[in-house]
Amino acid sequence: MKKYLKMKNYILFLLLAATLGCGNSHDHNHDHHGHSHGDGHGHQAPHGGVLVNVEDEFCHLEFVQEPGTTRLQMHALRFHPREAPVKFFMEKIEATAAVNGEVKTFTFRPTQLDGITATTDPTSLYVAEIDWLKDTTISTGILTELKIEGKTLSKITFQFPKKD
Repeated sequence: MKKYLKMKNYILFLLLAATLGCGNSHDHNHDHHGHSHGDGHGHQAPHGGVLVNVEDEFCHLEFVQEPGTTRLQMHALRFHPREAPVKFFMEKIEATAAVNGEVKTFTFRPTQLDGITATTDPTSLYVAEIDWLKDTTISTGILTELKIEGKTLSKITFQFPKKD
């Protein structure tokens, strides 16, 4: 009987230790919803473009050049608590880019999800027609100002998609 009680206490101790584990005093890097919370926290661009994290995951912007055109799309979305578009309305969003030593400006306009039709309703898609885009390789652009859900975000830097 004494041996049985000793074994029972030992098993309870093991179960307790396994349940409590070692607490949260160590770093972890495991997968959460398609991204990791370790050093490489990131998300996949749903439209195959270049993704920019804005204001520590307040939202993300994805920049996609439409194949064979001079149109650059900007998609606004969130990944937490689930992936979803962020709809907002601005009449225009000004941007700049350094092109061959010269600063060029361009404007994103609110567009319905068909990518063509202009809209005055909140949308998650803005499109810029950039005639010099087809002849030029540029790497960085800057959005002057973005207003989403009462927040004013300034000077958001983004990378242009690489040309195929």
